[in-house]
Amino acid sequence: MNDSGLNRVAVAAMGIVLLTSVAVAQQETFEPVRTSWGDPDFSGHYLPGAYQALETPSNESWTPVEGANQGQGAAFSRFFAPDPDAPTRPRARPGGSQGPMVIDPPDGRLPLQPWAVEQRNEIMARQDQLAHLDPRVKCLPAALPRAHLPVGYNTYQIVQNEDHILVLYEWNHHYRYIPLDDRPHVESAIRLGMGDSRGHWEGNTLVVDTTNFTDNTWPVGHGAPPDDAPGTALTTGHGVFHGGGLHVVERFTFVDAETIRYEATIEDPEVFTQPWTLRFNALRRAPEDHMLFEYACHEGNGANLSLMTGTDVDAVRVHPIR
Repeated sequence: MNDSGLNRVAVAAMGIVLLTSVAVAQQETFEPVRTSWGDPDFSGHYLPGAYQALETPSNESWTPVEGANQGQGAAFSRFFAPDPDAPTRPRARPGGSQGPMVIDPPDGRLPLQPWAVEQRNEIMARQDQLAHLDPRVKCLPAALPRAHLPVGYNTYQIVQNEDHILVLYEWNHHYRYIPLDDRPHVESAIRLGMGDSRGHWEGNTLVVDTTNFTDNTWPVGHGAPPDDAPGTALTTGHGVFHGGGLHVVERFTFVDAETIRYEATIEDPEVFTQPWTLRFNALRRAPEDHMLFEYACHEGNGANLSLMTGTDVDAVRVHPIR
């Protein structure tokens, strides 16, 4: 890219940051409903917020790894084909009014270490191999902040009292138990898929500090591969892994009566060159009659079985007697 192109990108990024700052300042004045003990009342059911791109698209293409088997791509893409009868949700892409979720660094890109970029490329190119498969596709927990990135089939319930916040996720029946007292994190040898969380209030904002993650999850992912991923990538995420020192600080704030803004700062010096932050309106109140439903991660998921075992699913499927 020449100097004029870089200047245009810089000006556009500055404009997005300025507009975002003004919008955030306006939202900070909202006064939420409070509990009987005086804290903002987060209890209730929520749906995912508007779909928004995680990063600013890269100018570089993913580099396919020589010898990678691309044979499963078509079968897997059929599983993830959009349902024509499913309700649509608002979408915001780079260049729109919202810009990417990543707000720091200002370029909107994940600040991966050089070696991590190479490994990410290999992961994305080898999604037909179990060792590189998206952990969420294998029904493993979604690490943070991934658990709050928009996915069409995930809904949430928040249960709250004076001492604790409990977040229930419809996806895979995950939950987070967040004490609001001053207890320390569990010892470092104890590792959890969604980490060990501790919360406190800063004004109207719930701040949650989470450590002690397992190493078999991805901290970010989305409803589709990133824009610059190869067409054969099978992941629903971005191929971004983390090290043993992943540390996430989240901030939940009502911006109006129906919407919770989510901000997370991610620190992992093993994988990233610097801490980075994303922000977007993650949760919107569900209708009063909404409820969480039973979730079966592999029910009817023939593509996953085929991918992980090499089995011809249709040949062995047991059909009911009519």
